[in-house]
Amino acid sequence: MKALGTPADVSERLAEAALAQAFSALPALYGKEPHYALAVPGLASPSYHGVESTTFYVADAESVAPSLFLKVSEPCAAALLDPAAAFRAAQGIAALGLAPEPLHVAAEQGAILFRCLGPDWRPATLDRLQQPDSMATVIEAFRRIGAGEPFGRPWSVFEAIRTLRVLLGPGTDALPPDAWFLFDWAEAIEAALAAAGTDVRPAHADPHASNLLFDARGALQFVDFDMACDTDPHYQLGAFLNEACAFEAPMRAGIEMAEGRFRPDVFNRARAYAAADDLHWALRALVMDRLSPRRGLEFRKYAAWRFLRCRMLVGRPGFEETLRAL
Repeated sequence: MKALGTPADVSERLAEAALAQAFSALPALYGKEPHYALAVPGLASPSYHGVESTTFYVADAESVAPSLFLKVSEPCAAALLDPAAAFRAAQGIAALGLAPEPLHVAAEQGAILFRCLGPDWRPATLDRLQQPDSMATVIEAFRRIGAGEPFGRPWSVFEAIRTLRVLLGPGTDALPPDAWFLFDWAEAIEAALAAAGTDVRPAHADPHASNLLFDARGALQFVDFDMACDTDPHYQLGAFLNEACAFEAPMRAGIEMAEGRFRPDVFNRARAYAAADDLHWALRALVMDRLSPRRGLEFRKYAAWRFLRCRMLVGRPGFEETLRAL
């Protein structure tokens, strides 16, 4: 770990400014100058992890293990992120015992300081998420968050898709040749859901496996609150089941866990939202490919995978009938 005063790049300069602000506001955190080190290197493919922010472990100069965790947004992603809203959502989720305690937000630096969970907590694997006990734990956590007070940040995956298309611009060469086909389906999905009616509840809304941490006892903690918002809970459920399940049988089991019984209409909603979520993250990766200075990250490779999965979902026989059955 390194002491403050010799930042090597923009992220470290922002981290040091955020730490100075945090320890000025909360002097009881440390009696001595903090030290910090990179926590999670960015990886865009095969998982979209640590690419819109840089994370650091923070420890006292004489500490063996870090006790704090600092997340600093990438300046290039400022149009996609709202650290103040993420901090508020993290406070709400932490109050339920489902997230590490957020201690301070330095909005100007795009940084949030958390208590560090420690080495006993590990990101989920897809194999773990497919286990019934783990899937039930995640879905029950969704329910508890959704039953709480709104986060005050309404969000729609369809509005996000439109925003990302604007950020990419009309002349981009990064889109696949059949992008028009996927956009048409996104509009059809939005129209079908609007006609059927939707609910709005608070949600973590980013159930990638790397954002779901388990300990050895099977307890769950959420991390990364950039997407936390008030949205249709079936969007979050669809995104999670799309992440965790390769086949329909475990997806159906997930619907039963969420609803108390299998409901075909909720299954159809989840599959429709899953397609929209794939399109959203494919476009988001392409926007980051355009904006990010971190050229070693394989944003286009990740986007290609999400486009492919979206294409597979909307191209399934009977998908139009699925929308009619919402």
